[in-house]
Order: sequence, then C-alpha cells, then structure tokens
Amino acid sequence: MKKIIIYLMITSMLNLFGCSFHKQMNPGEFDFEDNWDMQVTTKDTTYAISSDDYYYANDTIFAKVPIQLDKKTSAKLKVSIPVETIETIEAQKMDILGTVAIFGAIAFVLYALSTMGDFSP
Repeated sequence: MKKIIIYLMITSMLNLFGCSFHKQMNPGEFDFEDNWDMQVTTKDTTYAISSDDYYYANDTIFAKVPIQLDKKTSAKLKVSIPVETIETIEAQKMDILGTVAIFGAIAFVLYALSTMGDFSP
C-alpha cells in the first residue's frame, strides 16, 4: 500500500509540469478565436498576454497587460494592438490529452510494477 501511495505522489508531482507546446508565427497564421497565452512583439514593445485577458475584433487585439508600478504594486493596463503592427506572436497552449495520456501510462506502469511482487504462479 505504501508503494502505491508513493507512486501516486510521484505521478501527481509530475502532473504539475504537464505537456505544453510553443508556437511562433506571423499574425496571418494565428487563429485568434482559440485561447492561447501569447507573447506579441511589435516594433517597439513586447506584450505578455494571458488567454483570459484579450479578445480579437476588427483586426485588433484588445488586451489587459500587467505592468509593474513599483516594487509592491502592479496593475493591468488596457491596450489595443492593431494586427498590422504585430511582427511575431509566440503562443503557448496546454495539451491536456497529451498530459493525460503520458501520466496515465506512467501510472499504469507504476501500478503494474507495484503489483508484480504479489504475483505467484
């Protein structure tokens, strides 16, 4: 029983890392309807935008970006970024199916290894 608890704890800790992928693309290739965490680069500024903090309308991204006012205080500034001013977009998204498949397989193998000692022909 202790082995199973230890294996489950290890698997749970590994699940914190998860599977995600990064994609760098031009604005013409990007699908703004999906929820992505993204980093938008224009000529003079780079914006880090969370998937919950933006929407797309009329060829413009309307977003709330975090800014640091001083050491202890931060705020969210509303910005509008026209698509024609964007040079690149680096997007990050979680792959939930991949995460479940990998950690499910690990859990199955760990469970099989933990019960092997109990097998007797």
